[in-house]
This record gives sequence, structure tokens and C-alpha cells, in this order.
Amino acid sequence: MEKIQGTLTGWLALPVTMILLEEIETDEALQPRTRDVVAARDRYRLDEASELHIARLRDDLAAFPGKEAEPLLVAEVGGRRLLVDGHHRREAYRLARRRVAPVRLLRMSMSEAVMVSKLVNCGGVKLPLHPEQAKEAAWQYLAHITGRGRRPLPPGQSRRGIAGTFGVSKSTVCRMIEALPKVKLGDFGDDALDPGTGWPRWRHCRGNAWRDVFDDISLDDRLRLKAEKLAERLAAMLDKAGPKVSRMAAEILLAERKDGAVELLEQYLSAEEATDPYGDY
Repeated sequence: MEKIQGTLTGWLALPVTMILLEEIETDEALQPRTRDVVAARDRYRLDEASELHIARLRDDLAAFPGKEAEPLLVAEVGGRRLLVDGHHRREAYRLARRRVAPVRLLRMSMSEAVMVSKLVNCGGVKLPLHPEQAKEAAWQYLAHITGRGRRPLPPGQSRRGIAGTFGVSKSTVCRMIEALPKVKLGDFGDDALDPGTGWPRWRHCRGNAWRDVFDDISLDDRLRLKAEKLAERLAAMLDKAGPKVSRMAAEILLAERKDGAVELLEQYLSAEEATDPYGDY
């Protein structure tokens, strides 16, 4: 951890240069705010928080043309300039019609950039990670520094210290360290792997029933994507309606027919298929 933290500390001390936004690429492997590790009921809240954060940054940049946001951290990897920290700020600059942004640029390997991306978003001044995203970052980081469970924690590192760095509980870190040696990479499909590290995500390894139930079931990707999309919409509707109205709606459906909720979802899906231009993706 000390090496990665040292890289980040040195990176933050580099002089700032202005770079064209079009020269800065994004890569899924360097984005720890993945929605996939978060329950569907929470994803729309994350989307709303991100959109609000970007809007505030954009408004600030548009109102004060001479003002700049905190510099982006960009890794130079094999001739590419990849964004490691500042995805919201980059989008805000674009929406504010800025052509350039302040950047701290550092040459490194892709693996180094991936590990720094896991750590950098845990700072308290940034838009907070969802708890599941923080756990995922900690899990991938632990896999890295322990050789995927083959080695103990490096000298000078503690479970409590790692928990504090990533904002997770010490008991969670202990569970992760215990789980790491038990992971068999061949048991997981590509969709269960982190795109940056190639290591399974924590949600698939934490010993809950998720893998036990779905391990041997082949899901159709189109149905899964539509189901997740519907779950997000329903979660948003229920949250906005409030617990009292949601409870009353459920009671009405149950009073009419035991499977009323199922019928309602079927009707909703039929309407979506009739109007959704992406219904066959």
C-alpha cells in the first residue's frame, strides 16, 4: 500500500498543465464508481447524486470563466492519456463548453493506474462512494497487495488501517482476507470480473447466497438488462411515493389478487416493449 500511496502523493504534488479535453480518454478499468456492485434499488440515487454534482461543478465553471476545478489526474500509459481521477469534473468542463482542463500528468503502467484509481476516490473531499463501491475498492486492493491471498499483509500494514483508508469496517477487511485464498478464478465468468484487475468482484465472493443460487443458471443478457432497468425504475417510484403510499399500493394489489403484483409487472413490461426503441438489445 505504501508504494501506491507514495505514487498518489507524488502525483498530487506535480505541477499543473492545461490539456485539451479531447486528448483525455476514459477507461472502464479506471472507474471504481461502477454501478454493477450496487443494488438496483440504490442505482438511481447514485445517478441523481452524480448528475447533481456535475451540474454544480458545471454551473460554477460557467459562472466564473477564469476559475478552474481541482486538477484531473491523468496517467500516460503507452501513449494514451487516461483519466484516473476527475470523471465528474471532466464532464462538467465539457458541459461548461471548456476546451481545456487543468491536469496533473504522470507516466505509469496500466496496473499502477488501476490500483491508484481504487485508492484515490476514498478521499473525504470527493463525492462519497457508495458503501458497496468502497468495499469493492478495498477488496481489489487487498487482492493486489496480498498476491490474491497467497501472501499476508505487507509489513507495516494493518487491517484496521486498511479499513480506515477505504471507509469500511475492520470486520469486512477480515472477511475479505479470509475469503481471498478460497477464490478460484476459473469459477467465474468474464462478467463477474473487475475490468481492471481481472479479479472477481466482492459481491460474487463474499459467501452469500448469490453465487449459490445463480452459479449454474445461464441468464439471457437482454432479459437481465431489462430486469435491472425495471428494478431501478420501480425503486425510484417507491422511494418517491414514500413508505405509506407504497404499502397501501401493495395492499391493494394483494387484496385484488394474490398475483396482482406479477400481473402489474407483466403489463408494465408489455407497455415498455411496445414503446422502448431498445427493447431488443
